[in-house]
Amino acid sequence: MKFELYPPVKLFRIIFFIAGVFSTGVLHAQSGRPVTYTAEFGGLYSLNNRAPFWIRSNQFGIVPDSGNTFFFRHGIYTKEDTSDRLVKLSAGLEMVTMVGEQTRLMLPEAFVAARMGKFRLLAGRKKQVQGLGDTTLSSGSMTWSGNALPLPGIELSLPEYINLANGFLGIKGHFTHAWFGDQTYVKGYYLHQKSLYARVGRPEGRVRLYGGVIHHVQWGGKPKYSVPEDRWLTINERFASGWNVYRDVVFPFHNPPRDSAKVASFDFENRYGNHLGQVDIGGELDMGSYRWLFYKQLPFETGQTFSSLGNLDDGVYGISLASRKPEGWFRRMVVEFVHTTNQGMYRSGLLRLLGYHGRHYGRNQNFYFSHSQYVDGWSYEGKTLGSPFLIPNPEIRDEKSIDASNYFANNNNIKAGYVGLLTQLSGVKMETRVSFSKNFGSSANILPETANQLSFAHRMTLPLPEEGGFIQLHVGIDQGDLIRDNYGIMLSWKKVWE
Repeated sequence: MKFELYPPVKLFRIIFFIAGVFSTGVLHAQSGRPVTYTAEFGGLYSLNNRAPFWIRSNQFGIVPDSGNTFFFRHGIYTKEDTSDRLVKLSAGLEMVTMVGEQTRLMLPEAFVAARMGKFRLLAGRKKQVQGLGDTTLSSGSMTWSGNALPLPGIELSLPEYINLANGFLGIKGHFTHAWFGDQTYVKGYYLHQKSLYARVGRPEGRVRLYGGVIHHVQWGGKPKYSVPEDRWLTINERFASGWNVYRDVVFPFHNPPRDSAKVASFDFENRYGNHLGQVDIGGELDMGSYRWLFYKQLPFETGQTFSSLGNLDDGVYGISLASRKPEGWFRRMVVEFVHTTNQGMYRSGLLRLLGYHGRHYGRNQNFYFSHSQYVDGWSYEGKTLGSPFLIPNPEIRDEKSIDASNYFANNNNIKAGYVGLLTQLSGVKMETRVSFSKNFGSSANILPETANQLSFAHRMTLPLPEEGGFIQLHVGIDQGDLIRDNYGIMLSWKKVWE
């Protein structure tokens, strides 16, 4: 049986645009539940006609790439249903219009959701970040950071922890099928994604421990680039698809059979599709007025790094401190370190201490976010789906990049430090982000000299009590050897009607 869950992209956008508008209207009319409407108008200007790094990163793709562009964003959402209905419906829609150097119309969110108890079924596009960390101020989750436009899909989830064992244990997770659609090098391919997280410790307790895993797979579809005729990458110029392939994508516990005439040679060792994900561990300490969160996100790109722990020291290390005081200038601080220089090439200090070698020790897994079949890499609409520090090739200085389409992230060997700070003075909210990274290129693009990069951004939100709404002023600076030096400013007015 042929597996076909790929509607035309334009039709898909139209369907969910109509569904979002219709659903919010119907829910408001039938339930009497009010809706929230937001509108924002602004513009972005920069010296080199590119948006500064921390102005555009982790914004779900809605900040213009071009530095001389005006934008208008508006959205409508149903408010939370607090009734005792068995099935609680919700919907949302956001539209972004850009004009100027970059002209584009986008639907970052267009979804309909139904909740029954703790379970939620969602269809459409919705802004979500996956992984254990500080979602408000982080530099970005390792593999799913909110850096790109959300993919359209269908998701069944437990979005909040279900309490078990008298509240001492909690679990949550999700299962998603989504569509990548038509990208630069591959078309008609899918995303499979699932996660499972556990919490040890009661929600009201002082100490809570967390652990979980996220699994992503790009699979199916057809390459738009020329492929060799030796059946190495494709069969009949298509990547593996079908219900049997989907089963092995969801449960990737064995390699495809080598004697099958329906399996490309590339899939024998690598399994069907492009598998990647992360394993997260962390802990939370509640001190009353303050909350500490500690976390580590360990990425995996193949089953070899997952089973052998060959890249144990890679990933995101984070500490978050949040204030619960109703007043005071300090609101939140996040400090993170991002490390991706191992990639299976050497044993970490912990493994050496334990005397653990691993089956694949020393084998080069240096392909974070790149893939030989899905040469668009771990991206959507040209933007990295994971940590924005692994900058795609088109954004790197010409002398630091390579002309090779199969290396989307040819600078995936990095060490980066990051600090984020939220403060508030006299009703003015301020957000500051600063990072410094040492960039070494990749196995295919080893830089002769380390490229150091400093990026900074500061955003101020000023309320306008008399006029309504507020003004946002966002300033960004990039200085270094990896991306072009830049100075930029984004100014906007925003108002929310409830």
